[in-house]
Amino acid sequence: MDSARTILIAVGLVVALVGVILFLGVPEPPQHAVIATERLDVAVLGFANSSAWRGAAETLQARIETELVNMPEITAFSRSQLNQLLTEQMLGEVGIFDPATAARIGSLTGVNKLITGTVYAIDTSKEATTVCEEWKDGECVSLVSANRYRLRLLAQIQIVNTRSGQIEQASDYEGENTVTIKEGNSFGGYEGQVVAAAADIARDVGSLLISSYTRELHYGLYRSVTRKREGYVGEDETSRFSRSDPNALLIVHFNRVHSGDLFELRWIDSNGKTVETTRDTVTSGQWHLYQLSLADLQIGRFTAQGYVDGIKAFERTFTIDP
Repeated sequence: MDSARTILIAVGLVVALVGVILFLGVPEPPQHAVIATERLDVAVLGFANSSAWRGAAETLQARIETELVNMPEITAFSRSQLNQLLTEQMLGEVGIFDPATAARIGSLTGVNKLITGTVYAIDTSKEATTVCEEWKDGECVSLVSANRYRLRLLAQIQIVNTRSGQIEQASDYEGENTVTIKEGNSFGGYEGQVVAAAADIARDVGSLLISSYTRELHYGLYRSVTRKREGYVGEDETSRFSRSDPNALLIVHFNRVHSGDLFELRWIDSNGKTVETTRDTVTSGQWHLYQLSLADLQIGRFTAQGYVDGIKAFERTFTIDP
């Protein structure tokens, strides 16, 4: 089989796979909301180091702080300011578990979450392998000897609430990095791999904060909706209805919520009066379809307001025309 024909077949298979995914998948409604159930003002404290690798704790602390600083949902307190405050107040930095101390740090800095933890092991290994040195027509025609260097960084991370002084989250994390170097070429050492493995853990910590203290959903307002697999698909998302339309239809996909969260939907008229209210207990992944009958409503401006556990998630304004 020549290479051109092989490429055409591969492209065809990719296109077919994409088509299947689009056919089977349920498209998200166009409107997106991320709701902070708590503000995320965070300080990263020092980490203890139980491993034999010098500087591993400082590396992990720095990578976590860098990750959080670059996340728009999180406000990270400056490490230099934090260190200065801790020194001035004669407070220890590593392993803050005393509730009174945690509360004092929260009061001094304004943060409501403290992150700390321990690097408890770094494992390294080296194994013989091969790498391709020369390719031809998409196939490897020359293999050479090489060495694969692997590093695992193991740590426990705690998230402390400054109001209660209690540990809200305590989880073990593993960061890993692997590099392969051709035999005869020099290996620069594991230091860069420590940084890369720490960055893996930092991303996981950022994801944990977002998933624990925010909720995410998609929603859209439609005239017509059809059921598809486990969800709903709306046609022509709109903000304008007429008296001839029987219903205003609102699709809500709860991408990420906590099991048992209460969702409340309020339909409000132009005078600020609540026309109808619906309450549902929701879980992640659920699709809900809500409808407002337009038959007995006056023309004018209306609003659909969604709340998750009492916190406003979205507000969608629409009009009913003659």
